Amino acid sequence: MGSESDSLILGSEEELQARLSLTGPGDVARGIFLNSLLDLLRQFGDEELLHQCLALGGEQRFLEFFNYPLSTWLKMAYPAARRMSEKYGDFSAAMWEMGYQASKAFYASSAGKVLVLLARNDPLRLLNNMPSTTHAVLGDNTGIDQMKRTGQSHGVLSYKRDLVPRPFNEGALVASLESVGARDAKVHARVLGPYDTDYELSWT
Repeated sequence: MGSESDSLILGSEEELQARLSLTGPGDVARGIFLNSLLDLLRQFGDEELLHQCLALGGEQRFLEFFNYPLSTWLKMAYPAARRMSEKYGDFSAAMWEMGYQASKAFYASSAGKVLVLLARNDPLRLLNNMPSTTHAVLGDNTGIDQMKRTGQSHGVLSYKRDLVPRPFNEGALVASLESVGARDAKVHARVLGPYDTDYELSWT
């Protein structure tokens, strides 16, 4: 497990509780991301873990673009990532895979296809649009603050007060770039504060 802050270890119960303590009524997750997590658990094949997460979520299936408490997603995602560490190597890698699969599911949806169409297979256009389009499609608490182009195939996406673990966002952003034809996509998180991050992106 990697460090998410100076004092707490990413994936620990203490770190989860610190994250949960900061969530409020405005911190939400769209149902499509909870469904993606459940689908990944079904592929993983651990029925006990699946039933545990279903009980935490209180639903068998979520409405794709309905808002659910982010705390619900966090309570489901943490035990899932801990268990799936056996398959993916560690908690961070499991969380990365969750983000990657969630983003793929989003861009396969009707709303995601619209964003791909607007980007016209241009990764920079997708990233430049992301602060406004993701707020419109996914809500105001996505954490995305601004995008800065740093080269023809490089950019920095800034997140502020983002309560989603960084590895999840790294995986999600790789899948986002791939959705518009980017190859060899790489995303590196540069920590600015406990929940503030610059994501450095590159592709070919």
